[in-house]
Amino acid sequence: MNRRTALLAVTAVILAAAGCESPSDKPSSTRPTAPDHSGQSLWHVIDEDGRTIEQLPDDDPLVTLVRKTVVLHSGVVDTRDHKSVAPSIDDELSFYNKDFAATLRSQQYPGKLTALFTRNKLATRQKSVAWYRSTFPRDRKNAKVEMEATFEFTAAAPDYLKKNKLELHTPYTQRRSVSLAEIDGRWLITRIEKNPLTRPAKTLPGTR
Repeated sequence: MNRRTALLAVTAVILAAAGCESPSDKPSSTRPTAPDHSGQSLWHVIDEDGRTIEQLPDDDPLVTLVRKTVVLHSGVVDTRDHKSVAPSIDDELSFYNKDFAATLRSQQYPGKLTALFTRNKLATRQKSVAWYRSTFPRDRKNAKVEMEATFEFTAAAPDYLKKNKLELHTPYTQRRSVSLAEIDGRWLITRIEKNPLTRPAKTLPGTR
C-alpha cells in the first residue's frame, strides 16, 4: 500500500469516528503547521462580504462559549474506546442540532461506528487542539470555527494496524471547519467539514 492509499485509509477511519462532510478526498502530503498568531485575535466579526468589522479577544464571553463547545466535542470524538463507544456516541450527538443528529442517525452512523471500534478493538486519545481564524456574522448567532485536532491510537487489533499502515502512539492531525448556531441559549454544531488526516513525516538519517 503506498502513502496515498495509507492516508486515504486513515481518513476513512476518522470520518467514521466523527460524523462530518469532507471537502476533499485528496490527502495532504505535508503536515499543516499552525501559524503564529501572537499579538492578534483569531476571532472576527465579519460583514456580508466577509470583511472584518470587529475582532474579539480570546476571553470574550461569546468566544468562550463557542470554544467550550468545540473543545468538549473534540474531547469526545477524539478520545474513544471500544469498551465504551456507545455512550461516547450519545455524548457526541448531544453537541449537534436536531437536523445534523437526525442526518447521522439516518445514515446508521451510531451502529457503523460501534462496529468499527468493537471489531478492531480501537481506542484513541486526544492530544491537542489548535485554533485558526474563526468568524461570526454581524448578529453573532452563528459561528464558523477553524481548528486542528491531534489524536493518537492507543489500542487496535494488529491486523487493523497493518492493513491501514497505522501506528500506535503516533500523532495524527486533522484540520476541521466547525459550523455552530446558538439555539435556545446553547451553542450547537450544525455541520463539520474535515480535511484528510496527516501524520508527521519520519526523519531520514542525515536529515533534520
